[in-house]
Amino acid sequence: MTLDVLIDDEFLISEDLIESLKAAADLTLSEESSINSIVNLRILSDIEMQQLNKEFRNKNRTTNVLSFTNNDLSRELTNNIGDIAISYDYVSSEAKENGKSFSDHIIHMLVHGIYHILGYDHEDNISAEIMESKEIDILAKLNIDNPYN
Repeated sequence: MTLDVLIDDEFLISEDLIESLKAAADLTLSEESSINSIVNLRILSDIEMQQLNKEFRNKNRTTNVLSFTNNDLSRELTNNIGDIAISYDYVSSEAKENGKSFSDHIIHMLVHGIYHILGYDHEDNISAEIMESKEIDILAKLNIDNPYN
């Protein structure tokens, strides 16, 4: 599995955190039997996130994470299953508000985004319980507390 990470220079993301993000992606995809998959991660600003959210979801506001599943022919040829955008600003603020570490929260957002790419959602209570349970299990294996408590 490969996680390709693109980070704007303005954001302070340590090499250790990048390695933790890659480990989280590896574990998530391994648990879901997608070990040869490639995911692209872009960490960006609230301004860029708001533009993406407006363009692709018709919501003119920022958010923490957006996932884009690759459903075209290239998926079979490249094993690239999709793209994830995470707002550094939003996740940083959200982590502070909820008393979480930035590292734990951004890892959770990556895992959450990967599950969306894999077809999971939280549109209803049953779907949300399934997706959240999977996230909690992965995060526990990474020594990250249940983010839904």
